[in-house]
Amino acid sequence: MVREKISKKISNMSSVQQNGLCSSVLPVLGLLVLVSACAEITLPTNELNGIHVSGSSTVKAPPDIATMQVGVQTFAEKAEDAVAKNNGKVEAMIVALLEKGIAEADIQTTSFNISPQREYKANHPPVVIGFNVSNMLSVTIRNLDRVGQILQATIDAGANNVHGLTFSIEDPTPLKQQARKLAMEDALARAEVMAETAGVKVGKPIQIQETSWGGPVARSDSLEKMGVAADVPIQPPSEVDLVINLQVVFEIR
Repeated sequence: MVREKISKKISNMSSVQQNGLCSSVLPVLGLLVLVSACAEITLPTNELNGIHVSGSSTVKAPPDIATMQVGVQTFAEKAEDAVAKNNGKVEAMIVALLEKGIAEADIQTTSFNISPQREYKANHPPVVIGFNVSNMLSVTIRNLDRVGQILQATIDAGANNVHGLTFSIEDPTPLKQQARKLAMEDALARAEVMAETAGVKVGKPIQIQETSWGGPVARSDSLEKMGVAADVPIQPPSEVDLVINLQVVFEIR
């Protein structure tokens, strides 16, 4: 806009007025240069000032629950037959779990799928030859001494799909709170070392971000090897780790 006004002003001048061009235009050009210079200035922000550090802590505790994913996969030419066969095995598996002392509330269906199985031949369209039915259960085990027996009971009842076994802490909240305090102390200690070296002092924290996720979980080895016989017990880990990571920015004083 400023340049357009200057050009218009110059084009409208008479030959006599052009003799005084420098005295009338230079102040405007000076203003233009000032505006352009100001537009390139980057003002400092709080995010650019301070001591940026990370803090972390690990708290250990014995697990109190185990969770396993077990289920049944069946096949039949007709979908209703595959479902009926699957339901029978799942019911038998649930009965076996209840007999082992698992509460009904600790047995939850996590997935149920029906999918056609197709046969492919050269120069022919695919043909449906039957249906696969899969039903997966999540089972919470509170008596960790009986994990192997309970897993074996589900296999004996017809379970043929085992995805995994994890050991964890049912309520990790108190441990997380403890770990957060320790992680903050760790961040402050790091900041104080850096500040002392730089000849400054640490102020209050102006930004705190937790980058941790999940809870304390330990995963077992292959269940196919450990859970196929009741006389081969699954040994739970003595401890699981809960890790908290923080990103903290402290003021500089």
